[in-house]
Amino acid sequence: MMESRDERLKKVMVALDFEALDTAKGLVTTLGDAIDWYKVGPILFTQNGAEIVQFLHASKKKIFLDLKLYDTPNVVADTIRQIGEMGVQFASVHCLGGATMLQAAGAACRGTGLRLLGVTLLTSQGAPDSMNWGWPQSETQMVERLTDIAMETRLAGIMCSPQELSQIRPRTLPGFMLVTPGVRLPGEEVFRDDQKRVSSPLEALEGGADYLIVGRPITQSREPLTVVSRLFK
Repeated sequence: MMESRDERLKKVMVALDFEALDTAKGLVTTLGDAIDWYKVGPILFTQNGAEIVQFLHASKKKIFLDLKLYDTPNVVADTIRQIGEMGVQFASVHCLGGATMLQAAGAACRGTGLRLLGVTLLTSQGAPDSMNWGWPQSETQMVERLTDIAMETRLAGIMCSPQELSQIRPRTLPGFMLVTPGVRLPGEEVFRDDQKRVSSPLEALEGGADYLIVGRPITQSREPLTVVSRLFK
């Protein structure tokens, strides 16, 4: 059965990629009840981490803290333990950190309600990067392998570009989440776009995404609520 527009919007995470706390708060207020989920990344979190998380909690929003942690197992585990105490729903760790790091992260968030998403290959990266790293593999092959590691270490899901969804979804376990950035409105450009592997919102959902991360199409618009209303047309 086809999902309604409201059901689809519940799968949209708006990326608050701002430096100024007031700008982020203003967008959340403008979008109101239209959006439930917000993604907080390192740009906003560096100076305003505690305040933006508190504001989103007070606004009854769900939070994805996307810091893409990649460090030694002990450092990542201690960081995840602190994130779990913040009461956010999702946090990200980089699959390239390896199985030991991912297992330590998973153990650190048990009992907190925090779920971990594994970063596979950034949407700004592609095959030329893999050649530089000495990996003679395509983007999809790299994402497939990193997805396998995420499942083996029992992460809740992974982040991948829309272009890998159709290949990744059939190999995942039931309930394993696919979260995809790189969502763009067809025919519309965004400023300083460094993402290469992108698709429309509908294409991403049809490919098997559980959540869509939408940033610049909304955050760069003078009428963000209008952009939200057009995401699935």
